[in-house]
Amino acid sequence: MSTPTPGKYPLSQGKTPSQPQHGAAATPSVSTPFSATAAFSPHGPRSSPQQFKKSPAAAALGRSTGPVNYDSPSAAAALGSLDMSALDMGLQDLANLGRAAEDERARRLDNVIAILNRSKGLVSEAGLERLAKKLDLEFMWEDSMGSDGKRTLIVAGSALELVIEFSNNIVQSVALSFPDSTEIVNKHAKAAGEILFKDLQLCEGQSPLTKSLDKFAANFERLAVLDKLSGPGLNMYEAVAGIYESLCRLHAWELQKVREDPAAVAKGEYRLENLVLCTKSGKPSMNARGRVGMTLDYWKERRLQPPPTGPEMAAWVAENEKTWSILIGCAPLREIGVNPVRISDKWIGPDVEKTSLPDDLHTGGSIIDWLEPESTFVPIANQSKSDPMQADESLLGPRLPDAVFHATFDPPVHIPTALWEQIQQLGCVMDETPLKQLATFDSLVLPYASGSNPDTAGGRTVTCNKKTPYKAPDQAKLSLKSHVNTLFVHKPTPSRTLTEMTFSHPQQLITILPYLRQYAFLATLLEHSLPKLPDPTSLLDPADVKSPTTTTTTTTTTQTVTTYQDEYLDLVNPAPDTSSQGDDGEEPLKIDLTLTQLPVPRLRVVFPFRDRTADVTLDIQENGHVQVESQNVLDETNLVAPNGRQRKVEDVGAVLESFEDVGKWVEFIRTRWA
Repeated sequence: MSTPTPGKYPLSQGKTPSQPQHGAAATPSVSTPFSATAAFSPHGPRSSPQQFKKSPAAAALGRSTGPVNYDSPSAAAALGSLDMSALDMGLQDLANLGRAAEDERARRLDNVIAILNRSKGLVSEAGLERLAKKLDLEFMWEDSMGSDGKRTLIVAGSALELVIEFSNNIVQSVALSFPDSTEIVNKHAKAAGEILFKDLQLCEGQSPLTKSLDKFAANFERLAVLDKLSGPGLNMYEAVAGIYESLCRLHAWELQKVREDPAAVAKGEYRLENLVLCTKSGKPSMNARGRVGMTLDYWKERRLQPPPTGPEMAAWVAENEKTWSILIGCAPLREIGVNPVRISDKWIGPDVEKTSLPDDLHTGGSIIDWLEPESTFVPIANQSKSDPMQADESLLGPRLPDAVFHATFDPPVHIPTALWEQIQQLGCVMDETPLKQLATFDSLVLPYASGSNPDTAGGRTVTCNKKTPYKAPDQAKLSLKSHVNTLFVHKPTPSRTLTEMTFSHPQQLITILPYLRQYAFLATLLEHSLPKLPDPTSLLDPADVKSPTTTTTTTTTTQTVTTYQDEYLDLVNPAPDTSSQGDDGEEPLKIDLTLTQLPVPRLRVVFPFRDRTADVTLDIQENGHVQVESQNVLDETNLVAPNGRQRKVEDVGAVLESFEDVGKWVEFIRTRWA
């Protein structure tokens, strides 16, 4: 299948009209200098003679507190000669101070609310009851007839029902159901209920006095949002499940196509699945990795590593290796120009790919047969007209839903503003970042030190000392090499963080995946090569020491695996004794990286190599592919490996894709290709 490329996404072309925003914004209150000064009074807007004496206005009047006869000629003359500008300045200062105080109080209140909202409380009968009230769900208690102290909490919404059984304030069981939903929803209810029960269940060594409600609240709130948007004739769980069913068919088709390649099959099922996840349309999941709801995984750390061996290693990998995913749900429709949700499981044709295309449109690759489901309409319930002057909405007929598909990126992805605008051109809507909050790509990935005042218009240099583990061919143990890594950014790129987005069609998500992987991989390279908090005294990275696959993170891409596999086979399968030998006592190795992002993200890496300076320029392309633009590490002296195999220029980029760390990549080249 050909890699999706950016382009104008064909919307429904009038088939699904956009919804106008309902309701008008409230008129903000207008503050005046006089209302602002009331903020300083402990008694509200009232003022006393004593306060007047101490005010700047009184100072402007010459601090006279005696009685004044304003009808007398002397008083008129005094007022005529008064410098009114001083009075205006005093009132303006009071207004500015008042507004500043109001802003500061609002900021502190927001901080307090944010702190309080971080914790949802403890797992208890009262805690779950408060959560149900907060989510505006109906609930009731049922007490057991016996003396065993059992109570059952039943929480119900428009389309869900949750039953939680307690015994002495400890959760014993959880059952989740969707009574009025179709099979594509109910077949996932059991797995979702098991996740919710695990969030509430006391684990070994836990106390009911410390069991947090946070994980359960995060999962259940995701269900509650869908329930709140549901109603008669509109089931948001079915809307999300419909997208899941379509993307599952696409994923199964892509796996089948990849299995037709003998070279891919030879690598094993684990790498084959990673290939589809990280280069095709991702992997849809429902109720996976402890999260309730639908996710679309599209990128992962150490994707080119060999599979873990044994259940213990597999559990470690699942717990510690980072996965990039998109949480798919629904949200209220607020933006003009975004099509409302459509409930359908037919977003893709039955054959997945288009089989009949004109010769001038056939590119030789597979083209996904995306479909446009019919619009979903919500019926209008019969209303009793209490006001004869009020229009009868039932006469207008069915209406479009006031909801839209919503995507949450976990983790958020830093992207340039140019890509941000391209995503908007597809018909997606993201929250606009205020101009004063715009940042550069390097500052988002590697934040400035706290309290610094960076100049985003100028260049930037980031330096860190790092100990990098490596293993030479003649060594049985890992060694540490001191590196001084320096990043140069001469032309910073304005960027934003993609956190949430509304969309109309799953095709929009699939279209942007190659570019999300591109910048996720670039950020990973920078984070691994220049840690945010470098520790010169640290030993091996925990992932290198404790990981079942250790620091020997290297395999190859599909295209180049046969050229240099034998050269680092011992890295993939190290000797049992992988304890560090310590630093070699030599001078730190200096590695210089220069980052540019136009027209594509490009890294130039300079480091000592043999009797010269290595100079390699690498382009980070879509799907995290590393293209070698120029290099001088391979020449006629080292093109042939000791085992007789021919090395290729593509190997230089493939090794970096495997290591995901410039320092480890440099040590591999210096110790293996010198």
